[in-house]
Amino acid sequence: MQTRILLTVFGAVMAIGGSTAIAEFHASDLIYVPVVAHTAGANESVWRSDVMISNVEPEDLIDVAIVFLPSGLRNNSHLFSDRTGWVGGRESDNFGIIDERLADIPPGGSIVLEDIVEAYWPENSGVGGMGALVVFSYLADSLEDDGSREFRNMSVSSRTFNKGTLWEPDPDNEGEFLESEVTYGQMLTGVPWYNLADSAFVSEQGDFSYLVLDGAKETEEFRYNLGVVNTSDRQTTLIMKIEPIQPDGQPFLFESETPMSVTVTLPPLAHIQYFQIFSSVFQLNDVAQARFKVSIEQWSTTGTDPHPTFTAYGSLVDNGSNDPTTYSPTFEFPYNVDCMWPTDDGSGEPKVYGDLRRVLEMPETRR
Repeated sequence: MQTRILLTVFGAVMAIGGSTAIAEFHASDLIYVPVVAHTAGANESVWRSDVMISNVEPEDLIDVAIVFLPSGLRNNSHLFSDRTGWVGGRESDNFGIIDERLADIPPGGSIVLEDIVEAYWPENSGVGGMGALVVFSYLADSLEDDGSREFRNMSVSSRTFNKGTLWEPDPDNEGEFLESEVTYGQMLTGVPWYNLADSAFVSEQGDFSYLVLDGAKETEEFRYNLGVVNTSDRQTTLIMKIEPIQPDGQPFLFESETPMSVTVTLPPLAHIQYFQIFSSVFQLNDVAQARFKVSIEQWSTTGTDPHPTFTAYGSLVDNGSNDPTTYSPTFEFPYNVDCMWPTDDGSGEPKVYGDLRRVLEMPETRR
């Protein structure tokens, strides 16, 4: 067994404006949806998730396969031993669940999988009826028995929503109201494998081994949930550290004057969500503004080629309407622009790329 401790330095550095590549680059052949659900929540809410998948290839048809990682501190690696718990589009590929819409998705085409947890995994929906998804895409009918395939790209997003009631004035009867059903939902964009926080991605260019979540608060009006997914290989366990940070960049403190944090051990491919994390975990009430730092404190593996990675998410929910807002994670370092758009392609000819793509600046002051 390999064991490694990752040292992370807590600092009062605020996130640089804007996020990294996660804000724009979503296409991949391997995408994680951090959370989907079919579950009852606080204040009489009932949450459901729809998932949208698009073929972004210009010419090729694609097939898609999906596996659900039930929530809880469980080892989900057994789900990758065979395809029994997977949903795919072809019976010939021996998926346990078949939805023909997942086969032969045309170029530029898309599908919507409604209430996905209830539709495919009603008997195995995890703690609280939720979990994460791992989604694969490949050239149509190219999947072999050994799992090999021809990679092709897709984009994936999800909408998790709650049904509510809206009362509107009755135009025909003054002073009376009509009842109608509405939904309040939040969008989560699937996370490509290259946008995961990675314990190995620490260099002079930045520390991409941890994530920060903004928008955290817990008051009479709002509650905040926080989730983490172990996206590592099938043999790697993560010990995660979650730290609440005050608006001045300093940590919240226990009565002992030590910084507040909680650690949790996530077995391979495990998902966990903390409900109302301020009060349930840190016994903090009436938090008007905060953020969270989520990092790998330690990892261990029984494999020979470990890849310790994770992703996280935040969800701010209005206690009155149950209207949710997603807070996607961010790195605290900017994207390496020169790597993606170099200023020199080797020919000696200048290119209007790199930092020169930043075409707006702050205006001068008027005196």
